[in-house]
Amino acid sequence: MDTSPAAGLSETNPPRQPFDNTRDTRYFFHSSGHAEALSRLLFLAEDRNMGMGLLTGEIGSGKTLLRTVLHSRLGGEQHLRVSVENGLLGFDDLLLEIISQMRGERVEARDLADRYSRLSTFKRLLTELVANRDRHLVVLLDEAQQLDPASLDALKGLTNIASERQNFLTVILIGQPELRQRVRRLPQVDQRISLRYHLGALTQDEIEPYLRHRLEVAGYQGRFPFSAEAMELLHRSSRGIPREINRIGKLALEHVRNQGLSDFDEAVIATVVKDLRRHGGLFEASADAL
Repeated sequence: MDTSPAAGLSETNPPRQPFDNTRDTRYFFHSSGHAEALSRLLFLAEDRNMGMGLLTGEIGSGKTLLRTVLHSRLGGEQHLRVSVENGLLGFDDLLLEIISQMRGERVEARDLADRYSRLSTFKRLLTELVANRDRHLVVLLDEAQQLDPASLDALKGLTNIASERQNFLTVILIGQPELRQRVRRLPQVDQRISLRYHLGALTQDEIEPYLRHRLEVAGYQGRFPFSAEAMELLHRSSRGIPREINRIGKLALEHVRNQGLSDFDEAVIATVVKDLRRHGGLFEASADAL
């Protein structure tokens, strides 16, 4: 009987790849850090009066998938949700994107040619779609470290739109660690940040449940195929960063399939890691004892 990982995954139709970097929320892993970040951001949005939040994390730490999960968890009846993935937009273009998502249709720049008309439209939509319906607007801005200081300051200004009793929107800035320094250099923005969270890497103890979760979501059936030594090397080589774990895992699965192996042992992970480093696709070899 074939008990290899390839066989265990082939029973799904079509077979799913457990280590693809995907925004499928089923793959979201509730590590201690990711679960805490999600809980805090949900509290921030549901409180409705905290203004701005800040989520940072290293490249590949799972910020975008967490944003996708957060977006799905915020109920449509209570919240109007806007997700922006491009931090390279200036404030005027950013405002146009927010308006487009609020309306549920693409608004062309020529339709709202200047900042005044865009702000007027935004305020009108905020009244009609949010305030009058007892809803709350949540704007999730990914790659926010790319925003220029003027745009960050203008975004802060949007949170000034409020009634005597409550604010109408929450802005959550999501980005790489340098976003924290960028915000600190803008005291008027920094003081508006009510909640901050830095998303760390997975711990060694979280590697096994993470791998089990990915395999189960992909439809894997069979015994757990990773040895303790393989998981230790996988954690050390990836530094616990989910995207790197997935990259090594995906290549290791292909290697296991091609070689007709039944397990991911230390030698399999070492082969993949050395190949990645040979071609400059992973951290420097001096980072650990391989």
